[in-house]
Amino acid sequence: MNITTFFNENHKITHGLIFMIVFLICLNLEYLFGVSDKKVKFKNIRTNLMFILPGFVFQNILGLVFVKVLIWENLNHFGLLSYFNMHSTTQQLMISFIVLDFFYWLYHFLMHKYSVVWRFHAVHHSDKVLNVSTSLREHPVETTIRLSHYMLITWLLGPMVWLISLHQFVQILSKIIIHSNWRLPDNIDKYLSYLILTPNMHHVHHHEKQPYTDSNFGDLFSIWDRAFGTFQFLPKEKVIFGLDVEIFKENPQTLRFKELIKLPFGKQKLNN
Repeated sequence: MNITTFFNENHKITHGLIFMIVFLICLNLEYLFGVSDKKVKFKNIRTNLMFILPGFVFQNILGLVFVKVLIWENLNHFGLLSYFNMHSTTQQLMISFIVLDFFYWLYHFLMHKYSVVWRFHAVHHSDKVLNVSTSLREHPVETTIRLSHYMLITWLLGPMVWLISLHQFVQILSKIIIHSNWRLPDNIDKYLSYLILTPNMHHVHHHEKQPYTDSNFGDLFSIWDRAFGTFQFLPKEKVIFGLDVEIFKENPQTLRFKELIKLPFGKQKLNN
């Protein structure tokens, strides 16, 4: 089975097993080499796992529309890639990954800049002990915004369907790894982070105070943060996860799933 076949055919169960294996590997690495003084508690992981259900529902509803339109585009040669006669796998792979990654950086940057959408993204940032399960902690409204944005950019490009399946596969693996509570050795991270996002970089993004919260917005590649001046470095000893806002200091009940779902609709200040 080649890579095209693997991502062209329906191998969701295999993909899910791979994600689960990587998730469990990262979970064990956290206990062996975790950077936080605080230990991840099962209660925290349980809360984050509860975000799977609404995420699954919203992703499948939008996903059905997404795939049908993309297949139609492929059959009718719609999209910018077809318009500019970029039909080779290499061309479509490179352009799709680069363009989708840039627009994810832009989406993430804007989620931090506008309070109306930041309130939903703040749910993700509220985790006080960043860990592999934090990758699942996304408010359903943000899931809808993120996927709608992703769909529009993909439809504009019109790449082969299996390439988008590959991109999403790599994207999910990356999210699992960069949210893990362990870091690469500094001498390795120094060179890797010139091109790709690393756990070290993303930990800084989850620091509770500015300007670090508004930095390192990348998804797969780190080049956009370096190009647009949003790259920040902070030693692991100085990173404090979470948000420095009163609601998370005064009332730990807000860390429960039900309260986190309601959080963006309340009147509490969520800016740090």
